[in-house]
Amino acid sequence: MENPDNRVDIARRNLRMAAALRDINPSEVSRQAGMSRNGLGQFISGRTTLSYANMLRVCDVLRIPIGLVHRADAITENRIRLYQLLERMPDHLAQKAVAIAQDELGSK
Repeated sequence: MENPDNRVDIARRNLRMAAALRDINPSEVSRQAGMSRNGLGQFISGRTTLSYANMLRVCDVLRIPIGLVHRADAITENRIRLYQLLERMPDHLAQKAVAIAQDELGSK
């Protein structure tokens, strides 16, 4: 029976996209994440799964939030850049950024 939860397939596509955006091949991501040389490539191709710990390390290498990995169409250069800015942003600036975004999106 096919699993209706396709988040793993989405994660495969998103990790492939994130590696391409970073101009790094899956073997190098695997190496930097401390995995076997083909670990990420085998996951991306659907031959294996990744442990949560390995997924976290891959996300660290690619500098992407793990929360975006399983969401369709979530990995874009702008979303990654925004995440990286938010990581460094002090809370008072984050509050201002939220207010601006809410105004732009029309949702409060």
